[in-house]
Formats: sequence, structure tokens, C-alpha cells
Amino acid sequence: MADFAQNEDITVVIDDGEENVHTLPSGDLAVDQPDGGVVIKFNPQKEDKSEVDDPAKFYANIADQIGEGRLLTLAAELYEAVEADDNSRAEWLANRAAGMELLGLTLQDPSSGDGSAAVDGQSVVTNPLLAEAILKGWANAQAELLPAEGPCKVADYDVNPVEQKDELAEALQRDMNYFLTTTATEFGPETSHMLLWGCYFGGSGFKKVYTHPLKKRPCSEAVSPEHLIVSDATKDFLSCERITHQITMRQSLMKRYMQKKIYRQIALAPPTPEPNQVDEQIASTQGVALRKDRPEDQPYTLWEIQCELDLEEFAPKQFKGSGVPLPYLVTMDKDSMQILAVRRDWKPEDEDCGRKQMYVKYPYVPGPGFYGTGLLNILGNASAAMTAAWRISLDTGMYANFPSFLMDKLAGRQNSSEMKLSPGTGQLIETGGRDIRQVVMELPYKDVTAGLLSLIDKITEQSKSVGGAPDIPVGEGMQNIPVGTMLAHIEQATKVMAAAHKGQHRAMDEELTLIADLFRENPESFWKGNKTAKGYWTVQKLLQALEERTLVPKSDPNVPSHIHRLMKAVALVELVGGPLGGLLDKNEVLRRVLVAMREDPTGLVLPPQPNQPPSPEMLTAQAKVKEADNKAKSIEVDQQELAARPQLEEVKTAGTIKGKTIDLAKALITHSGDRACSAHTQKMDLAEHARNINKDAVDATKVTTDAMKTKHEIGMAGQQHGLEVAKTQADIAHKGQQLGLAHRQQDLAEGEAQHGAGLKEMDLGLKQQKVGIDGAKLDIAQQSADTKTHTALHPPKPAGAKKPKRK
Repeated sequence: MADFAQNEDITVVIDDGEENVHTLPSGDLAVDQPDGGVVIKFNPQKEDKSEVDDPAKFYANIADQIGEGRLLTLAAELYEAVEADDNSRAEWLANRAAGMELLGLTLQDPSSGDGSAAVDGQSVVTNPLLAEAILKGWANAQAELLPAEGPCKVADYDVNPVEQKDELAEALQRDMNYFLTTTATEFGPETSHMLLWGCYFGGSGFKKVYTHPLKKRPCSEAVSPEHLIVSDATKDFLSCERITHQITMRQSLMKRYMQKKIYRQIALAPPTPEPNQVDEQIASTQGVALRKDRPEDQPYTLWEIQCELDLEEFAPKQFKGSGVPLPYLVTMDKDSMQILAVRRDWKPEDEDCGRKQMYVKYPYVPGPGFYGTGLLNILGNASAAMTAAWRISLDTGMYANFPSFLMDKLAGRQNSSEMKLSPGTGQLIETGGRDIRQVVMELPYKDVTAGLLSLIDKITEQSKSVGGAPDIPVGEGMQNIPVGTMLAHIEQATKVMAAAHKGQHRAMDEELTLIADLFRENPESFWKGNKTAKGYWTVQKLLQALEERTLVPKSDPNVPSHIHRLMKAVALVELVGGPLGGLLDKNEVLRRVLVAMREDPTGLVLPPQPNQPPSPEMLTAQAKVKEADNKAKSIEVDQQELAARPQLEEVKTAGTIKGKTIDLAKALITHSGDRACSAHTQKMDLAEHARNINKDAVDATKVTTDAMKTKHEIGMAGQQHGLEVAKTQADIAHKGQQLGLAHRQQDLAEGEAQHGAGLKEMDLGLKQQKVGIDGAKLDIAQQSADTKTHTALHPPKPAGAKKPKRK
């Protein structure tokens, strides 16, 4: 400060365009203050403009540029904070460790009496309810999210595609799947492990997406939930103040990281790892030793912490002097509390300096806090209850078949009170002359009750329904169920599984986006190791593809399983065969069905045939067939009219007869008191009327007979026409193969049916005629009887009788 005061010739250089910041000849900075004072910054850290353009420099380790004393202070503060986060989830760790015992993955000897059984020989079986639900969900999720051809696809093909853009999208999809399945060989196994032990078992699976410092490419690894330390008071990664990944690193790998200057080259204390409860339970399940015997084999325990620090000298100019903590990625050794690396944790182009996303959370069912709700939480208590019920049932059956017993003290003078008899053997026993039943008595054990077995079945059924692992019937008797009914049944039974699948689909979409962002920072790692992609990709072309196209998971969020996909394909096939089939493109339907079946269409689908006009012979044949059809329809209409005509005539005749009969009855009542001559005349009239009625009946019968005959003739004409049509169709069939033969057989069948119908109707008409004649005879007989009755009541007067004189 004194040198600055004595130096009168001061050279001022404006730096970074800031008027109040001046660079002194010594390299120090002078910052003008609003009150007229000056603040001198000695040995300032200048912002390297090249860091913004070079991600390798921007994300370089800046720990060596921070003073050692300040690093120790930061390490102590971070250690205290991470320890508090780890202690906040102690109960969660205990529950996870206890839940692993419910899976029954450890083999135990029932006769060991190792503490889990009250007495020697008691059952230690574990009910597989929880394990079954986890394995079913994991198997379905792995099949949907990790198909063999690759997990991703390009979603947004251009609406008006250009050949180059289509080629670019296909190349991006092909080579990205090659990278995830062949280059990044850890992607599939790590995702599968995360789905099984993180998502379905514990409720939350975590993937870490970052650029591997040794492999120099994007890497996506699973992080065990017990090794990801966050405060359980938060709900997601965005609201976490700190995210800590506990890493176990071999000593040889640590030396390599230091040699490549990824970490600071400092001396570390000998590692003394302290495993948590979950690590101990995993080692016990696998039957391996958790702690290494050789000191050289002890791994280092590192904490990689995403946190916020106030490092003003490394902050962008818009944050200098503001005191706002910015995101940094700090790596420290837990045992020695030494900071190994400090890196910026925001994107160079991000003016807001937001924290980079490194972790992706795969949920099963959202939980009340940070960790989700897994099948361990949903079925854990039910699985424990079922385990207890199974053990009770087995122990009850064992004691019922091999009961323990009580012995009289006087009978205790035996060589041994343990009697283990093999089949067909016996053992001597001292009874003191008493009945053996009075010396030894078995304990009154009961066998398994029907109520306990029924309760076991009910708990199992309800647990499978809640856990999202139902049994869908697909056996005998289910093939005739409509597709819509089957789809509704499957959807109702798999609602929980479908909801979990949608969350996993969104998580993988998020993971693929992070991988694409890392390729933007290091484009050459995309085609490195891919022999088929060399020479095609350039940095500009890859950036263009990532900018214009979006990579999404190949799974369908609305189709949680393969059975759903197949049932939708069956529904499409039935829709094509239905009334709406003409509105659908059959080739597109076939393509979608093969995709749903995951069947390669190569060599399976015929190529499209060119449209050819029909030949003149075919047009002539079609015209004749159409003409024959029109004639057949006309004859059918005429036959219907003729069939209805006799019925109308019969109704008309019956009405006429009934009307005349009524008129006759009226005449009889009106002239009942006439004289004998009038009666005789009336009798004659009645006889004449009866003859007329008989004649009318005969005429009606004749009309009916004629109608039936006409109908028969029409039927014969129809049959003859049918023969002519059949002959015409035979000629057409000679040209159009089997088309004419089918029409001929149909016409012959129709002709025979019509002929048989005509004969039946004729026989019916004759029977009706006979009934009419019999009715007329009955009417005449009734009239004669009425006439005789009238004559008897009013006899005629003798001839020549004189009329009495009037007074």
C-alpha cells in the first residue's frame, strides 16, 4: 500500500470493460468505491475467456487454486453437514436392512436353532410374497425399458421430411442405441439392478449421468439408495441443498486419479471404511466378509457432494461481490477429511448459474418424503404375517405328527428321555408295572385348522392385488372372451403397474436428455469405438441432429406390458375384419401388428403389386353375373306376390259366406209367422240359396285351386329360370373359375325349396276347400232343422176351412 502511495506515475488499464476496475503495473486490481475510496486486490484470479468455450477447462479441478487453510475449513463444514444428512435417514436405513430379511434369500437350517427359531427344529421358512411381487415388476419393467434392439428412438420426425433429415434422424437413433448397448456396456446391467433393488424393492431407483474422467465419455450408472445421502426433509433433487454420493474406490484407482490430476496429489490417511446397516445385511445375505483382512485391500470412502459455496474469485462477473453461493461439485475423502477436487457445477452458457442435473430418480409409488414407496413398504407387513402363518402351519403339523410328551418321574429312570424311533423299530421302557399310558402322555397338539388356511389365501390374494402383481387368466376357456372385455380386465388388474410404468418412462426420458447434453459438450465421444459410424458424423452434424431431433424411450407410457400390446394388435385385426375395415389401411395395420409382436417383417410381407385393369372377359362375366342376380331378385318379388294372393282370396270368400249366412238368419227370423205356402216357398228359396252357397264354395275352391296351380306354374317357371341361370353361371364359372359354380348351387337349392313350398301350399288349399264344403253342409242341415221346427210349431190350416165371420 505504501508503494502504491509513493508511485506518482500510475498506469491505468481498463479491464473487462468495467470502469471502476483498474489493473496496476504489479498485476493487482484497484476497484473504485462509490465513496471515493479504492480497494486493492493482490494476486487476483483473472477469468479465463477460453474456459467458457472449452468445457474441459471450465470443469477443471480448481482445488489447488484455493488456499490450504480455506480447504480445511470447507472440508470441516461439509463433513458436519453431510453427517447431519446421513443421521436424518437412520430409521430409513434400518427399515431397508430389515426388509431384506423378508425376501428369504438366506439359506437356513431348521435344526440349527440359530436364534430365529425358539426351539431346535422349528421352521425358519420365509413366505415369497414380497419376492414374487418384486421379481414380476422388475421383469416387466426390464422388458419394456430395455428392449434388445435398444432403449431409445427419435420422436419428432419432420412433418415435411427431407431425405437428408430422415437419414440424419435414422443415423442418430441407430448410433445412440449402439452406444447404449455396445459402447456403454454398463447401461443395461446398471439399469436392471436399479429397477430391481431401487425402484421396486425400495420405491426409488437412482441413476447418475456424468462424463467419466477416465473413459472420456458419458456414463450412466446406478447409485444404491443407501449410498445417496440427502436430507429426508426434502422431496426432490431440486429442493436439496446438498446431494452426496458415497463412493467406494480402490487404492490403485485412487493413485490413477491423482496421477491424471483428476484429484489433488496429497497424502491420505489409511482407509478405515465404516459400513452402514444395509451394507452389513447385504454381506450377510451373500455370505461374504464385509471388512477386508489386508490393509492394502481396504477401499477409500469418498463423498462427492453437490453443494453451494461462496467462492468469489471463481464466480462469473455478474455474481462477483454479491455473496451469493454458487453450485460446486466437491470430492473429499471421508476418513482423512481432505478435499480432493472442487469443480464448477453449472453450464458455461448458463448466466443464472443453475446447478447441473446429475441424478435421475426412478419412482415406483411417490412417498411422503424424498424416498418413494416401494413394495417393501406396501407388502412388508403382509409378507411378515404370511411368514409367521407358514411357520405356525409347519410347526403345528410337525408337532401333531411327532408330538412331545410328559413322563412320570418314576419312569424317568431310563437310559434317555429322547426317543427317536425309526419305522419298524421299538424301544424298551420301564413302567414299574403300571399301564404305559399312565407313565407317558403326549402333549395335546392340534393340526392346522381350516380357518388359518383360509386366512392365508385371503391375505395372499389381497396382497397381490395391492402390490400390482395380479394373476391374469389366460388358460383354457378364455379364448372366446371378446377383446374389449379382456383389455378391460387386464387394465383393471394392472392399474398400479401401469402408473409405475409411466413414472419410469418419464425418468428414462429425463436420463436420455442428460446423456444428449453430455454429447453436446464432447461430441467426438458419440462415435468413438463405433466402426460403422466413422466417416459419417462430424461435430456440426451431431449438434444439428441433437438440436433438430429429440431422443425418447422406445417404451410406450400407455402400454405397461407386452400383453397389453398384443391385445391392442388383436383389436386392430378384428377392427379390419369388421364394418369399419374399409376405412383402415391394411398395410399399416399389418405393420403395427408386426411391431407389436416384435416380429421382423423382412421376407414376411409381400411387396405391393402394381394396379392392373381387369380383362374384357372378366368384365363380361361380371356383367352377366350382375344381370342374373337382378333377374333372380325380380322372380323372388313375383313369387312373394303370388304366394300372398291365395290367402287374400280365401279371406274374401270366407267373408262372403259369412255375410250370406247372416242374411239368411235374418230372413228366417223375419218370416217365421207366414203361412204354409210361404213356408214352402221359403223352403224352396232356402234350398236354392243353399245350392247357391254350395256353388260359391265350389267356385271359391276352384279359384283357390287355380291360384295354387298358377303359383305352382310360377314355381316351375322359377325353377326353369333357375336352371337357365345355373347354365349361365356354369359358362361364367368356366371363365371365372369357381364364381359361377357357387351361384348355380345356390339357385338350385332355391328352386327346390320353392317347388317343395308350392306342393305344401297346394295340399293346404285342398284341405281348406274340404273344410269349406263340410261347413256348408252343416249350415244346410241346420237350416233344415230350423224349418222343421217352425213347421211343427205353426202347422198349416186344412184346405177348405172357412174364415170366421166378423161381427
